[in-house]
Amino acid sequence: MSRKSLFILATLLISSLTFAQHRPTEGKSFVPAMSEAQNAAAGIAQKNMVANISPAATSNCSWTFTSPQTAANKYLQFCVTANGNITEFQSPAGVEYIRVGAYSEGYGICDSTSGVKYYDYADSGDSGNWLPPGPPTLTATSVKFARTTSDGVWTLTQTIAINKAAASANVTMALKNNTAVGRTASIIRFADVDVGGSFLNNFDGTVDSAWGYNRISGATSPDYGLLLQLNGPSSFSHEGFAINTSVGPDPCNSAAAWLGTLTGADGSVVYWQSLGNIAKNATKTVKEKYTAF
Repeated sequence: MSRKSLFILATLLISSLTFAQHRPTEGKSFVPAMSEAQNAAAGIAQKNMVANISPAATSNCSWTFTSPQTAANKYLQFCVTANGNITEFQSPAGVEYIRVGAYSEGYGICDSTSGVKYYDYADSGDSGNWLPPGPPTLTATSVKFARTTSDGVWTLTQTIAINKAAASANVTMALKNNTAVGRTASIIRFADVDVGGSFLNNFDGTVDSAWGYNRISGATSPDYGLLLQLNGPSSFSHEGFAINTSVGPDPCNSAAAWLGTLTGADGSVVYWQSLGNIAKNATKTVKEKYTAF
């Protein structure tokens, strides 16, 4: 049976998991008590989550970008789906953040004028109101393509590029209002972060970034993290935060599962930007990036 069929047929619900905390061991950072059984349980929940997935949704890699380890740069490999999801992110070599359990990453738009929401989070589900992407423009370091909503209101043009010097995946999202009237919208980027195969990580965010990570400890998982942040200045209202679920959020209520700092949680990162009013036939653009730390 295919992975997609497992998602569609599954009937288990994702549960929020909380764990007891240990005192810090002398000379080590504070970490939550995360047993192998608890981590495995979180992984099973991800794999069996119920999601709204249309036939167009996919977590399959269409393009892979790699920067080898050099004296100046650290290793980076990530892949992009045909719909513009980043469903693999590996840095350094062997440390994966997204392609674990359910491969969930993507984008969401909230049309505040109409209340309609549009999203595609790969394995975490999509809104089912997108047309297929247009033909891609591919280079050695980037892929660019446009995708229009099925009602014709919006066109989202994404450019996803590798920055080898910074070992980052740079994501540019340009949202065009195709209608004859101004419309108010916001846009989000989302990723279910599972550091190095561990479903239980620590999460937080600031006005400019959101991240998930493992602290230095005796844990079985590598002590790394994934950062989603602005790539340059933004003129829009913006905020990065963590949510206490591995499932992509409602773009019109993206902070519903926000609980502040998360410790030992099967959580995710979200970056939200309010684009305000977009005039008829006008476009507004945001720039963000993923980097390992």
